[in-house]
Amino acid sequence: MRATLLGAATLQPLGADARGDRLQEAIAAFEQRGFVIRREHPRCAEPQLFGLYVRGRREVVVCPKGNQLETLLHEGWHGVQSLCLRGTPLVGSDALLRQLGRRDRRELQLLYRPNQWQREAEARVMAREPLGRYLEALDRACAAPAPQAPKAD
Repeated sequence: MRATLLGAATLQPLGADARGDRLQEAIAAFEQRGFVIRREHPRCAEPQLFGLYVRGRREVVVCPKGNQLETLLHEGWHGVQSLCLRGTPLVGSDALLRQLGRRDRRELQLLYRPNQWQREAEARVMAREPLGRYLEALDRACAAPAPQAPKAD
């Protein structure tokens, strides 16, 4: 299993209702693409753990705390990195550095080994993308066509 800690500093200001609606939309989008999203896991009891990607499976755990939407997108991107990109970065190091703030760069330096930096930085950057752009990148990376909207009867 792969666990990722997301600090409170990465939270985006959204009202609870808007964040909840966007979270449900994102969960549905992941499920349409064959991911299983779990809302509970024994490791959620760890105070600094907001979620995790279950390595080798299309499974993401989003603990019921913090910015759950950002956690889903971050951990979901780890799934994309592992299952679809097979460790090949989608975003180059220079682009990541331009998109990460000083605090993110500092956290990455303190919390992750150098060989994990690119992967973690990319997951942080992707988690902040608008959902539509994120899903387009996911579909491109996984070479899966975007799901069709249900047809009205």
